[in-house]
Amino acid sequence: MQLAKVARRLERFVFRIAEVTHKVGLAILLLMVFLTVGDVAGRYFLTIPIPGTFELTNFMLALVVFLTLSYTQVRKGHISIDALVSRFSPRTQAIIDSITYFLSLILVSIVVWQSAVYAKSLYLGHNVSGVLSLSVYPFVIVAAIGSSFFCLVLLVNFLSSLLKAVQHEP
Repeated sequence: MQLAKVARRLERFVFRIAEVTHKVGLAILLLMVFLTVGDVAGRYFLTIPIPGTFELTNFMLALVVFLTLSYTQVRKGHISIDALVSRFSPRTQAIIDSITYFLSLILVSIVVWQSAVYAKSLYLGHNVSGVLSLSVYPFVIVAAIGSSFFCLVLLVNFLSSLLKAVQHEP
């Protein structure tokens, strides 16, 4: 099947991207830990907090979440309730998974689209953060990019489930 070959190639490509974005997210999380520890230590021992820590932590948390969404989906780490679905045949499960992945793909595609629209409006409005005067739009762009990688993983999952559903094996 030609679709199976395309799905496997896309899967390898997308899963590599998910691993890279996951590692970037982990690095940002580590920086966030150092920033928070530095701020707390500065407040406690020197009574000198790091300016903008709360702001930076919020931005970094958004980056961590959106950069690790795709890897979490690769690992099937998102919450799912399969108490009912697990009782069905493998083919029925694949059909249900196909529908679920397709609907998820549509919803996350809307998130990507609206994030891009929002980033553009933030850029045109010259929106900056309150304390450090950082431009906000780059963080929203990263959210859109992370969501688009999540879409690609959902597409791979959809194709995989669809292939399982149309195969004529019991």
